[in-house]
Amino acid sequence: MNQDDIAEGGQSPEPQEQGVEKPESKQAAASEADEMRERLLRALADAENARKRADRARAEGRESGIADLVSKIVPALDSLDLAIEAASRTEEGSRPSVDALLNGLRATSRAFLDALIKVGVERICPGTGEAFDPNIHDAISSRSDDETGDGLVLETLQPGYRVARRLVRPARVVISRAS
Repeated sequence: MNQDDIAEGGQSPEPQEQGVEKPESKQAAASEADEMRERLLRALADAENARKRADRARAEGRESGIADLVSKIVPALDSLDLAIEAASRTEEGSRPSVDALLNGLRATSRAFLDALIKVGVERICPGTGEAFDPNIHDAISSRSDDETGDGLVLETLQPGYRVARRLVRPARVVISRAS
């Protein structure tokens, strides 16, 4: 538009100021910033949840691997316990070679158990008179016993093993029953 057009009733163009935004564009920018912030927070929360899931999966995998290994080692420990029990039946000092063997078996058993404890394995060996717990004990048999109450452990035949919350093998026990 030129000066003649303005004189004839035309409108002059509005001057555009550099760097001045309209209120609508400020609201749009603020809204977009809020939306971006929300998306960022959601992405951070998703990443944190993914990390926690991975940590749980890693821990469960570790527990599972240890439990699997323990289930394969336990029969060897049971055999070691039986050998110790059998060797203990001979009179100490009667045969020095048996005493040496017995000491070696006990040391080997202790070393196995110490190694299992270090990786988080718990040995379940209920004492006489302890209450029977079907979650961690397996009642192999029962005997009537007038001196103890009903449902108490009288004897542990084989110890049980647990890794964290996972029962690898229940303790095999004899329980009391009312006469």
